[in-house]
Amino acid sequence: MPEPSRLPLRVIALSTTLALAAALGTYVVLSDDDTTATPPAAVELTPEDPQGAVFTTYDGDTVALSELRGTPLLVNFFASTCVPCVIEMPALEAVYQEVASQMAFLGLALQDRPEDALALVDRTGVTYRTALDKDASVITALGGTALPTTVLLDADGHVVAVHTGQIDADALRALLAAKLGIEA
Repeated sequence: MPEPSRLPLRVIALSTTLALAAALGTYVVLSDDDTTATPPAAVELTPEDPQGAVFTTYDGDTVALSELRGTPLLVNFFASTCVPCVIEMPALEAVYQEVASQMAFLGLALQDRPEDALALVDRTGVTYRTALDKDASVITALGGTALPTTVLLDADGHVVAVHTGQIDADALRALLAAKLGIEA
């Protein structure tokens, strides 16, 4: 009796991968669009912060996030390989231009090569401060889990909102007004 033919392992692996991608795509499309999470318990941003909330400048200097206290702060985590990050960066820049006198913006490239991060910043026209979160300590300290993530902190350094996923200019304006009372 002839042996039945088998599918090659590559065909099985590829079809499994495509099925998983389709399932994930369906989940994203059907999921609720409100991805603003309840912030974690207040994260005190002090130089002694045990969570290590420091970022690295492109020159290699480390800066404590607590040094930015005193004004509301938006921290956006991005990577040069993250398509939604690239898409949202011009919207973040547009809102920054509208509210720069009322708050600060900081873009942190998550575990990205400095040259790739700088090229993306240049390509998207971002003018707000950008730096590196080389070891993911800042995104972890602020309650982020995926890219892109946008975190709002009040002037005292408390997390007031964590938004995971791409955000457009109108949604960002609404979030700033609701969480920080800042109108564009």
